[in-house]
Amino acid sequence: MQLHDRTRIREAWTAFWQDPASGQQCIRGAPDVTHALRGHWSSFAGQLGAGARILDLGCGAGAAAAAMVTARRDLDVTGVDFAMVPAATEASIQLLSDTPMEQLPFADAIFDAAISQFGYEYGRMHKTARQLARVLRQGARFSFIVHHADSSVVATNRARLDAIRTIHAPDMRAAFLAGNAFVLNAKLACLQRAHPHDTLVGTLARHLPVRATRSRQERDAAWTAVEEALWPERTVLEALDACCVAPEELDGWLGPLRQFCAVTSVSILRKPNGDTIAWRIDGSRTSEAGS
Repeated sequence: MQLHDRTRIREAWTAFWQDPASGQQCIRGAPDVTHALRGHWSSFAGQLGAGARILDLGCGAGAAAAAMVTARRDLDVTGVDFAMVPAATEASIQLLSDTPMEQLPFADAIFDAAISQFGYEYGRMHKTARQLARVLRQGARFSFIVHHADSSVVATNRARLDAIRTIHAPDMRAAFLAGNAFVLNAKLACLQRAHPHDTLVGTLARHLPVRATRSRQERDAAWTAVEEALWPERTVLEALDACCVAPEELDGWLGPLRQFCAVTSVSILRKPNGDTIAWRIDGSRTSEAGS
């Protein structure tokens, strides 16, 4: 699915990365997922040459880059993201904000490898693949972890998106602004039953009924604050929902990448219990690929 209004999306991601806990938000409460991701990057790092220079597409706060340099201290990682992201704390990691992956500010053939953890799929595929091929050296390897539409990660975030959309719904807003405690409590109770473990839902269920008893002016201000606070996260979650890749879409989605690079392996990264975490896309820059 094509994403529109990239300015709004960029602002939402910038707000997202300002949260110190944002690096793990899309995999919140899933230590097995975190462990699997770190294991993947440790393995990939071990396959690279000494002192390899690595490009991280859609780097965010640099979780994948950090896993790489933890595994191999001699590696050098440059991350790019079209949002404003936190500065890296590791000397061997550089994270470049306001740098779209479709317009890489690098000379040709200067990277020995490329990585991406839940980032590549947010780009414009054809432009990103062309840029990737341009900046990779011949034979350079890449490994991308991409949101799988049927994964537990996507399911968790879709549930969160559903909760936020329900909060933003006109009937919820109308009940709160009218100060109708009976209707508001009923809607919040229904929301809690649908999302019993969502801390946001629990917090709003406790506080909104109290705020609904205040003056109309105070209710208006309170509801505006709730809506504005949730819009960045909703925008990010809608982008994730739009960009995750379903099995039946995979071949078409890989088309632009295959035009410019050799895709050597497509597999699924899984939890120890076999549940899907993400697509794992591996390949290399070869002279036989298109240009």
